[in-house]
Amino acid sequence: MIESKNINGIKEYTLENWDEYHSLIVDKIRNINKNYVFRGQRNTDWKLEPTLNRTLKFHSDNNFEKYKKLQIENFKKSIRGRTTFYKDLIADDREVWAIGQHHFLNTPLLDFTESPYVAAYFAFSDEKTETDYRIIYGISQKNISEKLSDDLELFSPISDFNNRLISQSGLFVNFKTKKDLESLIVEKYKEERDSKVKLFKIKIPTTEREKCLKSLNRMNINHNTLFPDLYGAALYCNIVLRIDNY
Repeated sequence: MIESKNINGIKEYTLENWDEYHSLIVDKIRNINKNYVFRGQRNTDWKLEPTLNRTLKFHSDNNFEKYKKLQIENFKKSIRGRTTFYKDLIADDREVWAIGQHHFLNTPLLDFTESPYVAAYFAFSDEKTETDYRIIYGISQKNISEKLSDDLELFSPISDFNNRLISQSGLFVNFKTKKDLESLIVEKYKEERDSKVKLFKIKIPTTEREKCLKSLNRMNINHNTLFPDLYGAALYCNIVLRIDNY
């Protein structure tokens, strides 16, 4: 395991194998502070930014806000008569974004989970990747609430609207800016001498995918449990088919 220094509130670990992940989570990160939430990504080059930001990132700030408003207003019109929860949803734009996120709408929300193992599953579940490592991020909830509240917001939608979120111990980070999360942290803490880690970055070799998925399956973490619907059942069977002795 290669461990970097805490620079601008960010600390990175590069692991040699999957076995080191459990030790890192149990012995270091979770014991340091239990307020972290996690996100796994299959590509280490991808930034921590929601789909709407990626789509509109090259627009001016004014156009960014204009198209963001247009997106949600169009979605509100499009879902009329398509959900029994419409009156409850429409009262809170965050709830509208959340139901849109569930159905692949480009939104300002980024999915996180309270479970570092669920995050690891999402980092490894897709076989395709363009990088040698998968990455799991751990972000301090307290840091978002106290230091970055002008740009970010933790949000848990009404649970009845999204049963996947419950299964995944999930919540959202709502972006009120078009900047990515890591850039926000660097800007905030580059001049401060705060020794506490705001963002963990944990890299695990892509070659550990089979071992990771087998281990997580024994913990009952797989598409069948994380996506309690036909979509999850189908993807679970596809992964089982591709990995020997799952």
